[in-house]
Amino acid sequence: MADIFLSYRRQDSQSATGRLADRLTAHFGATRVFLDHESIVAGDDFADAIRRSVGTAVVMLVMVGPDWRGTCDANGKRRLDDEKDFVRLEIESALLAGVPVIPVLVEGAVMPEAQTLPPSLARFAHCQATELSQTRWNDDVDRLIAMLQARFAIESEQPVPGTGGTESGRINVFARLALDLLELVAHPTRLIARQQTGHVLDHVRAFMFLFAVLVLSNLAFLLGIGIPSIAEWIALGVILGILTVTLLAALLTLAWWLVGTRIEFRQVTLIFVYIYSGSWIGFCAGAVLMAMGVQLVTPDVFTDYLAIVRSGAPLAQRMDEARALLENALHGPASVLLVLACLVWGLTVGWTIVAWGAFRNSLATSRIKVVMATAVWVAMLLMLMQIATWVGRSLPS
Repeated sequence: MADIFLSYRRQDSQSATGRLADRLTAHFGATRVFLDHESIVAGDDFADAIRRSVGTAVVMLVMVGPDWRGTCDANGKRRLDDEKDFVRLEIESALLAGVPVIPVLVEGAVMPEAQTLPPSLARFAHCQATELSQTRWNDDVDRLIAMLQARFAIESEQPVPGTGGTESGRINVFARLALDLLELVAHPTRLIARQQTGHVLDHVRAFMFLFAVLVLSNLAFLLGIGIPSIAEWIALGVILGILTVTLLAALLTLAWWLVGTRIEFRQVTLIFVYIYSGSWIGFCAGAVLMAMGVQLVTPDVFTDYLAIVRSGAPLAQRMDEARALLENALHGPASVLLVLACLVWGLTVGWTIVAWGAFRNSLATSRIKVVMATAVWVAMLLMLMQIATWVGRSLPS
């Protein structure tokens, strides 16, 4: 999905939009700029494709020409008054999704007043506009590009306009990770859509992101509970995390096939990596809160816990002793932080449900199909857990 969504009316500003699209594409790359008829695959539902693209964009540029407000259809009715008008749908979708909207005034146009627009577009009249003048077109577009990079962190291999080529439009890896983490938390479906550029490196970036999340989350958790030999535990956590993602994504791919949707394993993995990463961050955040509370009551609880797990006692006995140890520590301050941890976990579940919508956006499928595939996937997981429990009980102590 593209970062920059260009909304325009052909009868009003097609030429100016084409010129701007060429400049934006040359600077940011074709995958980062959405221009309706060029970006929608043949056979796609036009309205659904528009809504998906708007909802996952970083910013919408609305091209406003002299006739933008007053353009009429063949019957003489103003297009903006038609609820099915695509320009109106695009702007309404952006305002509803919280996507920043920037009016771009071309060919001497001025911003329309709120009272001249349909009520659903009234907020558009108060958006800060930028002007692209015919006489200083290149300078104005340079300023627009620089603003898009500075304000919305849209990356480019090209230097930032106006810096004489001394400042790169590329964001360093640590800043990119921080920005992606923030956007993953705030707008998961948007971030996931942006990572699906069709480039061969999409999966490399996804697993690098997963690796960074696993290392940072596990480090925070282990420091929180005071576990020694942190490096070994982090390495183990990263390996188990990657194996878990691979297994869960493989089962989810099978679930999609079982409900009649042929989807490739790599497509599921690319989406699932980001959902798992966000969920793991939430889980570790809650676990750290719980661990801090437990240690306030019993400072050596986790050292004792590991000693029990590593002892040579029968498995059932070790599980009972470990559970009793933690239950005895969960009182006083620990119970308060446990409530906070449960709140974090509850928010994480809600976030995961929202982020799961990335499958619907990316696969352009119905909610029913998503629910069916998810139900089949959960059923398979529960079955595997039952088998694992049965096998564990069957093994000698």
